Amino acid sequence: MELKSMRIFCIAAAVLGFALPVGAQEVNLTFATVNPPNAHLSQRILIPWAQKVNEAGKGVVKLDIRDGLTLANLGNAYDRVLSDVIQVAWTIQSAVGGKFRKTEVVTLPFVAPASSEEGSVALWKLYKTGLLDSEYDEIVPLYLCQITHAGVHYAKTPKSIDSLAGTKMIVTSRIIGLTGTRLGTTPASISLNEMYEAIQRGTVDGVMTGWTAFQPFKLGEVTFHHVDASLGASTGMVFMSKKKWDTLSPAVKKVLESASGEAQSKAFGAMWDNVNEEGRADVRKAGKHTIVNLSAEQNKKWQEAIAPVVQEWTKTTPDGDKVLAAYRGFLQKGR
Repeated sequence: MELKSMRIFCIAAAVLGFALPVGAQEVNLTFATVNPPNAHLSQRILIPWAQKVNEAGKGVVKLDIRDGLTLANLGNAYDRVLSDVIQVAWTIQSAVGGKFRKTEVVTLPFVAPASSEEGSVALWKLYKTGLLDSEYDEIVPLYLCQITHAGVHYAKTPKSIDSLAGTKMIVTSRIIGLTGTRLGTTPASISLNEMYEAIQRGTVDGVMTGWTAFQPFKLGEVTFHHVDASLGASTGMVFMSKKKWDTLSPAVKKVLESASGEAQSKAFGAMWDNVNEEGRADVRKAGKHTIVNLSAEQNKKWQEAIAPVVQEWTKTTPDGDKVLAAYRGFLQKGR
């Protein structure tokens, strides 16, 4: 009799659409860090963030942390998230060819601040205005960051640092490539993992990148003359697809949002600032390195040469003038 009653109850539950009192099922989301577990951004930001989500979301949501390149890399993480192979990932916007042109405002030379913490907060606020919605139409960024500015790092001491004429330099983003071209170099697009070997073999004269790249890619072993400058930054994000996000319950969304947003973007930017200083300090301690700053005259000359990069970006980017004005406004308020 009891068995018959239970069957009737189950049928009624199915027909009427209410759940059996067995408790909600915890949502499991695969989180690809696309980095080794010992990488600085994994150890200091990505893994602690996921652990924070898991602690707050017990019984509601769990991030299954997957380090390394087995499931995704910077180049395909965006597509892997959209296809639901993974649900959450870290990547850089410049790896998604041509998609994030407005977001590039944060990477413009002599526009974005030297402080990644400041730039990351401004980027998050810019995103929340809706001015970037056309670029984030397929995804939901959980938090964003500005990665530190590029300087110039030579394998050998240059004859002059008045320009980069006659050199071939690895560049790490489209904007940095345009900046390098304006300064006279021939940009070389070489993957991060192949930078060391290209410089060591003499295929290129050096690289335009931030000090943040020195620890993971050991660039201090192959570059020895360094020019500190603000030649363009990069951006990054931890994100989900909108399609997947829309399937999540309000409870799951609340856990993810509480651990993310502006505060997490600020923390991510601060991490990059710290790593940048550590990379510079390591080079100083190593010896056999020369680190120079542009003189006032050289700085003015470089800014004049680079100015068309910002002008062209503003003209060719939809709503470029509005985006640039809004971004500068957030930077000013932040200061």
